[in-house]
Amino acid sequence: MSTPVTVNLALVEPKKTPLIYKILVIMSAITLIGGSLTGVMTYVNVGVTEHFYADWFTSFISAVLVMAPIGFVMMTLIHTLVAKLLLRAY
Repeated sequence: MSTPVTVNLALVEPKKTPLIYKILVIMSAITLIGGSLTGVMTYVNVGVTEHFYADWFTSFISAVLVMAPIGFVMMTLIHTLVAKLLLRAY
């Protein structure tokens, strides 16, 4: 004897990730990766001088201005791709 099972579709539908979470993930990755890479490259190229932090901050800001738009575009493309692939999994 088997009992029929009904599925509530409202519980099965995936939730949308809030945009602020996506922004926070990208910004933390940019800060960690961009900050450490520009810090190391500034240290290797200039060394520790009295202008080290100003040089590092300038290169960090330029890296952020390049990485942020690329990160948001890549996040959108990957999210779209994953959503299409996971729809086929059902």
